[in-house]
Amino acid sequence: MSEESSSDNAAKWETSNMMYLYPEPVDISALGTGPLALDMQPPDGIGGLDPRIHASAEVGRRNVELCAAAIGMKAKELLETLPEYQRMFNKSCICPEQWWSI
Repeated sequence: MSEESSSDNAAKWETSNMMYLYPEPVDISALGTGPLALDMQPPDGIGGLDPRIHASAEVGRRNVELCAAAIGMKAKELLETLPEYQRMFNKSCICPEQWWSI
């Protein structure tokens, strides 16, 4: 987590991710203009920064990029801990069709 990437519940980060990845179902206007309970309490259940002010598709794009890079680095790190002869799992390539076998 950092100023550029974090997580929450239906607030800035989660809403931004949805605005970037699946924008069609996101309707910020459904939250209205009144005060929100931003502490995970009813009736809103939002935990974090007010998405009406802080969420955007651009924030979501950057968050997704940073998360993907972190996952990639960790996957590479884990793969490098395997002995050289096990790194390809006896496959010519590691592709989605073969992930089940890893």
